[in-house]
Amino acid sequence: PGYHSEGFGAILLFAACHLPDSSIPRYGYVMENLLRYIVGTLERTVADRYVLVCLNGAAARGQIPSFGWIKRCYQAMDRWLRKSLQAVIIVHPTWYIKALVTLSRPFLSPTFSGKVRFVASLRELCQLVPVEPVHVPEPV
Repeated sequence: PGYHSEGFGAILLFAACHLPDSSIPRYGYVMENLLRYIVGTLERTVADRYVLVCLNGAAARGQIPSFGWIKRCYQAMDRWLRKSLQAVIIVHPTWYIKALVTLSRPFLSPTFSGKVRFVASLRELCQLVPVEPVHVPEPV
């Protein structure tokens, strides 16, 4: 879900606990269509600046998308969507996510890597962006 807040434009929540597990049949096909859906939704939803909040709490290891998939999502976005992105906030990051982002920083643009932030709790998230508890899925 997404909603608007003064000063932030759109705030889009992405809950990894609702992603399919990598062990399902035709996982690649499902994730490819999900990529198209996400990019299409961003193109229809985002008019100006936006923040992407990735909720990793309650997600199993198999539900965390691969770095390659995340990279394809970013590359599939139009230039104006990449420029409008204010921040990517990763809530409850696992050591795997932190290591992956840290190791890939030399290969990312300094502009994009400066937008990625790790947040340890929902309380800390609420200090950065106005997220109402009703917008956070129950498992998280």
